[in-house]
Amino acid sequence: MEYFQSYFHYLIHPFKTHDSFMGKKTDLSFVPLKLSVYESLGASWIFVVINGIIRILLVNFVLFTFLKISGDDFGFLSSITNEDSLLGFYFLVLSTILDVIFYPLFTLFLIQFCEFVIIIFARFLGQQENIEDKAKSIMTVALSSHIFSIVPVLGSMAQKFAALILMYAGLRKQLNASAALSICIMMFPIFMMLGFFSLIMLVVALKLT
Repeated sequence: MEYFQSYFHYLIHPFKTHDSFMGKKTDLSFVPLKLSVYESLGASWIFVVINGIIRILLVNFVLFTFLKISGDDFGFLSSITNEDSLLGFYFLVLSTILDVIFYPLFTLFLIQFCEFVIIIFARFLGQQENIEDKAKSIMTVALSSHIFSIVPVLGSMAQKFAALILMYAGLRKQLNASAALSICIMMFPIFMMLGFFSLIMLVVALKLT
């Protein structure tokens, strides 16, 4: 229970959580455990699994409701509810299952990449001590945003927005970065990906000419 209580605490009090990680005194009645990034990833996976189950249940509910309506009242709807039209449903279920299965691998790659970016900027700011631990702490807290995954429909958007706020809190506290620099650090991976895809498009365009 203390494990999950700490995980929830990261989401609710990100700034004070980082203060406690750094040994600073806070006015919190509960001092959260300092989970490793892999422990936080494990907790996040649980919420991703719950999200997958909810998605499949919602799709089933909508599909069977649609079939019931088409069978009872609307004959023209029955003609489009054949096996071919259900391929989209099967694809959605399969993609949901694959999302759940491959979530840890994809997230581990994302964690490593974000830690790499954070370490680069930490050294740019002149920090040399415990920068790997600081990067891991930032990612550990940011992963708690997956609690929002259990919210139907809007959960994914809320999770991404919360992850940005938690990353911002970590950069401000752990690296002592300014607000503008913290935003730049968060946007840096996006610029890198845009630059990478632009380079690929340029290479393809040069080969075609």
